[in-house]
Amino acid sequence: MKLRFYLFLLTWMAIGAVQSQDLHFSMFNMSPLTLNPAQTGAFEGTARIGGIYRDQWGSFLKDQFTTPSIYIDAPIIQGLRKQDWVGVGVSMFSDKAGTAELTTAGSLFSASYHAGLGKGNKHYFTVGVQGGTVQRRIKLTNEGIRFEDELSESVGGGGVGIGNGADRGIQEKASYTDINLGFMLRSTLNEKTRSEFGFALAHLGQPKYGLALTGGGQTGNKPEKGVGRPMRVTAHGLVKYQFSDKLAIEPSALIQLTTGGAEVVVQAMAGYGINEDFVLRMGPGYRVGDAGQVLLGMDYKRDLRVGVSYDVNLSSLSGVSKLQGGFELAASYIVKIYKKPKISPAILCPQL
Repeated sequence: MKLRFYLFLLTWMAIGAVQSQDLHFSMFNMSPLTLNPAQTGAFEGTARIGGIYRDQWGSFLKDQFTTPSIYIDAPIIQGLRKQDWVGVGVSMFSDKAGTAELTTAGSLFSASYHAGLGKGNKHYFTVGVQGGTVQRRIKLTNEGIRFEDELSESVGGGGVGIGNGADRGIQEKASYTDINLGFMLRSTLNEKTRSEFGFALAHLGQPKYGLALTGGGQTGNKPEKGVGRPMRVTAHGLVKYQFSDKLAIEPSALIQLTTGGAEVVVQAMAGYGINEDFVLRMGPGYRVGDAGQVLLGMDYKRDLRVGVSYDVNLSSLSGVSKLQGGFELAASYIVKIYKKPKISPAILCPQL
């Protein structure tokens, strides 16, 4: 009974945290368009298709905290100079949390401009913008949903009994327009070293997104207008160093700040070339104050990348979670379609 009660509290704490929590993935580099809109079209190829799926605490809270996301982007046209280009893309996500299935789902379109800098274009500075519609939904009719005045007095509730007319005052869905902005600097430092650093601002203007109704749940009340989506500030970076033809290391870091919460992640991936086509990637990670991470992946011909990760919960909830955390699976593929060069027909001289 105690375990079930703690799990109940854990679920509702997570729902409450959604007010300040945003999308987060352990394999954040495998979800480029949710990380930073400046990542749009930041690759060599015709188009890139990818997706990522996260299941938090799925071993004991099945299908309650899940986040799938997919995206497609492409560098489409040359910029103002021959070394510049423009990228466009679209990403879709659906984040579900808790017993009430509080779901945040959106479709965001992005565009970016990549400008070559310096001699030999060894540096590229990118500006990206992203916008679209996001909808929030909650299922108040789910069996087991209890508000404070519906809980027993023994656990601090009002003791009015289950289903005895609690004034919930919440609408089941609401939508808002979201706008994000990002910057990125990518550099080739030498033959063995390259770096990437980015900065992004999400939820510009702090759009209104509350589900609460004015004056409680009485008929005809309108959504509250004072609740705004907290702005999120993201900084991220990585450095890749090629030790040899077979071995490379890639340390990376992520910092995300929003009202009422912060996320700091450090990772150290290593890649080992099995042969000319396959690279095996693995390494540890740590989300400060929350979880250790085990990261595995594989690259095939530099076009296909597959990754899997698992979070080992090390927070104060570890006594309930038994160290179990989040599982992620991700993949991306770069499509390369090139026009065949036109070759002028050769004229053979019969005298030669």
